[in-house]
Amino acid sequence: MSPRVLELRIHGVNNTPPTAMLALPDHAVEQFRGDRFGSFWRPRQDKLADLPPDHPGRVPAEVRREAYSWGGMARSSPGVPGSGVPSVLANALGRVGWALLLPFGLANVAYWSRKLPDDSGTARRGVWWNNGRGAASTRLFGLGLTMLLVLAVCEVAVDLYAVQCSLPGTTCRRLPEFMDLLGGPPQHVRVLAASAVPVVLLLGLMVLTSLARSRYEMTAMRRVPEPRPGVVLSRPSMWEGSPRIRRLTRLHIAAGCCVVVLVTSAQLWRHGFFLALTVLAAGVLAVVVGRVVVTAADCPDVPSHEKGGLWSWLLMVSAVVVLVAHGFGLYGFAPVFTGPLWLASWGPAVVTTALLGSVLAAWSWRRNDAKGPLVLLLLFVAFMVATYWVPLAWAGAAASGGALAWRARPRIGDRWQAWHGAGPGVLLGLSLLTSVMSSTVLVLTFRGWAGTGLVAPAFYSWFSAAFACALVPLVLLVLAQAAVLLKRVVPPAVLDDDASVLVVRARHVVAVAHRAENVVGVLSTLGVLAVALTCYLTFASPEWARWEGVTWVVGKGDWVTGLAGVAVVGSFVGAGMLTNRRPLGLLWDLMCFLPRTAHPFAPPCYAERAVPEIADRTREFLDESESNRVVLSAHSLGAVLAVAALYALPAGYLDRVQLLTYGVQLRPYFGRIFPELLGPAVLGTPPVRAGAMFSCDPWRRAPGPAGGSGLSALLEGHWINLWRRTDYLGFPVHGWAENTVDRRAGETGGAPDKVETHSDYHLCAAYREAFAELVAKPRSPVRGGERNGNLEDS
Repeated sequence: MSPRVLELRIHGVNNTPPTAMLALPDHAVEQFRGDRFGSFWRPRQDKLADLPPDHPGRVPAEVRREAYSWGGMARSSPGVPGSGVPSVLANALGRVGWALLLPFGLANVAYWSRKLPDDSGTARRGVWWNNGRGAASTRLFGLGLTMLLVLAVCEVAVDLYAVQCSLPGTTCRRLPEFMDLLGGPPQHVRVLAASAVPVVLLLGLMVLTSLARSRYEMTAMRRVPEPRPGVVLSRPSMWEGSPRIRRLTRLHIAAGCCVVVLVTSAQLWRHGFFLALTVLAAGVLAVVVGRVVVTAADCPDVPSHEKGGLWSWLLMVSAVVVLVAHGFGLYGFAPVFTGPLWLASWGPAVVTTALLGSVLAAWSWRRNDAKGPLVLLLLFVAFMVATYWVPLAWAGAAASGGALAWRARPRIGDRWQAWHGAGPGVLLGLSLLTSVMSSTVLVLTFRGWAGTGLVAPAFYSWFSAAFACALVPLVLLVLAQAAVLLKRVVPPAVLDDDASVLVVRARHVVAVAHRAENVVGVLSTLGVLAVALTCYLTFASPEWARWEGVTWVVGKGDWVTGLAGVAVVGSFVGAGMLTNRRPLGLLWDLMCFLPRTAHPFAPPCYAERAVPEIADRTREFLDESESNRVVLSAHSLGAVLAVAALYALPAGYLDRVQLLTYGVQLRPYFGRIFPELLGPAVLGTPPVRAGAMFSCDPWRRAPGPAGGSGLSALLEGHWINLWRRTDYLGFPVHGWAENTVDRRAGETGGAPDKVETHSDYHLCAAYREAFAELVAKPRSPVRGGERNGNLEDS
């Protein structure tokens, strides 16, 4: 008789290989579907008979065990095969490209942390151009990140290399020969050639993300799910993929081309031809900004039938035409540049100020629905820029910025959300910090390496100093945490129940990792303050900025920022040098779960393939027989995919699906950062506060009341979750106290000298007991909420 239960194991952030998921050697497993990015595996039946009776790889007779591997989509990057110098160099450049995508990915995460539109019919609809507070603003923020990157590359390639290196009084002896391919051409030819560098970079980033996207985005489900009111994950538009991102890509390419034209043509505004190019490029850029706002009305969370493909094509072609005309003008008129380019010098500060205002406004997107942030944002930017002419204008910038911060003050109920409801602002702050840091490292490193007499914009030097100052309180916080940890582990203080000294010490170490939300909030706040100080110093240039102590900090700040940049880039380039594995794989796992909406160059979304494949495999097995059941066994981030797949199933299937999760972050991280995606109302779990910063037990504070709906109600006791105190990434889904869903797994794995952490849940006794319990539970024909697919009835 064929097995009636499918146990489908889904790995988590550690990218556990299929052999380890199935607890079998390499020769005992086989791939029966998929490719190297996403695939299904199963044990080879002829090899199972050779296993001892108590082997964890043995499969009960009534069970069909399979493993779904999705790590190749999140961890593998397109690259050049081989181990020779050309392939290694090409792959290293690809990983540098992935490093440049980090700010874009964070901006995309911020988009999904905002208060998403409610389709239950009880909420007021947003305006057509900004359906959901922050939708248009986040996309404009993403466009600003692209412009900031292009300006930094223009500063290096056009201003420093092409213009300043050709001026009297500068020497660029250190410039390598391969950068002077034209053999010492005249200045206008150097400028023409250098202007192609930022455009090539944008095209390279587009190719890098497109190659990855073509492998696993836009995978259509075989059967479209029935949307559930109030559940964003159940909307078919979430995982279907569409031309939306291609339209946004064309708009960003158009904006980048316009910025390249403006950097040089604005310097030559006295020449009629270049004045006309300046006006044309500025006009196209303004229309691009308007179209980016309009595209915010057509996203996976607010799908529409808006047709903007023609507009995006028209704008991109127009920008390319202006760029080509600009190139012919440079070559034909041979203009002379006598000094640094002023737009490359002041453009980054202006764009960063606008992005900083967006971050301050984003702090209140979830907390305050009243109107007013746009006016305050415009005032903040205007006053900050005005300090260049009127030093006292900083007071107006401080007042408007303070008003934005006041609007973001916590309200009742905000404690159940990440960073007290300031999630979008915190994440956008991190995005801005990483973007400005990468630009600063690029510009200052090239200036110091290229030669002497080169003048870089003061903006980058001021940021390096401000960032170095911002690191001081962060380091003090880390040292305080280390001192508290040392006090609690020597001798070990009791945490939770009695256990061995080794386990208790491991619990205290893990508790430090459980405070990650607080540390990230501090880092983002310090980064925002550093950027704000940078903008003020750039525009105001106060007298005290010339004091000896300040200039000393500026000099040392260049070293600090340079070391930080080298560390980040080194981690990207060095990771997986010969394997084409993306660096900082955990970071990509977390960012790439969400569909791309805020920025077209954000890392592609593996869930657009993984969720439909899991849902289709589940439905396929259930369709084989009315008596079949499926147990989705998901570890860590795999649980997020499993939950999304459950909501992607057509109505009537959930009554035969059970869920076994372990080492998950659903409740304290995903549920707090993305309340509308995976919050208490969606999962049916009690809300929880962030881990206390200095408490012995970060989770000692009582959770909120549990709701009567959500996934827990839909599954009706057919969900079991395993966790352990020594897991730095695993948490209960209902609470630390004993309940019907959460079960504790062993912390030593049977060996007193080994402490189990985030891995090997599927090998422990608690897993076998939980799985046997789920299989033994009788199946109810139709469980709560499945009659009409709505959460309200559950």
